[in-house]
Amino acid sequence: MTLPFVLVTHAPPDDIRDVIREALTGVAEVRFLPDLAGDARSGALKSARAVMTYHPVRDLGFPAMAELGNCGFMQCLTAGIDYLPLGDIPGHIAVAYNAGAYAEPMAEHVAAMALSASKRLASEHRLMRDGEFNQFVTTKKIAGATCGILGYGETGREVARLMRALGMNIQAINRSGQTDEAVDFIGTLDDVDRVLAASDILVITLALTTKTDGLIGAARLARMKPDAVLVNVARGEIIDEDDLYAHLRNNPAFTACLEAWWIEPVRHGRFETKHPFLGLPNVIASPHNSAMTEGALATAARRGAENVARFLTGGTPKFIAGDDVRMV
Repeated sequence: MTLPFVLVTHAPPDDIRDVIREALTGVAEVRFLPDLAGDARSGALKSARAVMTYHPVRDLGFPAMAELGNCGFMQCLTAGIDYLPLGDIPGHIAVAYNAGAYAEPMAEHVAAMALSASKRLASEHRLMRDGEFNQFVTTKKIAGATCGILGYGETGREVARLMRALGMNIQAINRSGQTDEAVDFIGTLDDVDRVLAASDILVITLALTTKTDGLIGAARLARMKPDAVLVNVARGEIIDEDDLYAHLRNNPAFTACLEAWWIEPVRHGRFETKHPFLGLPNVIASPHNSAMTEGALATAARRGAENVARFLTGGTPKFIAGDDVRMV
């Protein structure tokens, strides 16, 4: 029996290639587009049944995507696809995103940022560097406090697992307002204000969509506790940049832990902010690298390949993109 084949649009290292091949053993032949040229490349595009990609616009381009006549499924290896113009992808191709592929490392990053902010590690380091040793400075107690999670998908649930282990109460929102997990409150986007007001630590793991773009502005920041910690590992655009900067300037006890930014190199070709966030003492920053732990890319590749296998074997693939995740 001739197996269908899966076309991988980028050139991963050998260990990642092995992961993909292993996950699709007996299901599909795997080919890597950068290894092909001329007629072999054109033939692969025309006959591939499924595609695995990090960035189809960059890796393929629209002319090549138009050649995917036999393709019925495109598996993006990124957790978010807000950068992708879904309306320009041929309509016969279902597009899936890789939700939760990086949940564990991202949750660890959230915990590290939230604990650093709550225990004033960065600010006390700066003071000690300048010669100030204050053994009696008060920091936030984590146990018994409330962690609000905007976006209770796989990453949000992993954040909750870590925060519950620290003794925190969990309030969260997701699309359905329902969960089988032990939380103190679960709601939908209609309940954002309630969660904001209750949170000592607020974690944003939402996808960027037309509903979440600009979700948090001045009015909602004002609803938060004056000494709250906000951790954003999702997309910068979910928070109004101007309003956040003003809030941080006017509320020095409030801390923002920013892992996601408004203009970033991968999506925009450069890093740029409208305001000098990195100069504020109540900001903890990282370069959107929370997913980049040892083995994370292999995990993402395996999960993506397993989803492709579901499609090719007549199963139901997970995380098919619809109107609720369209942004571009």
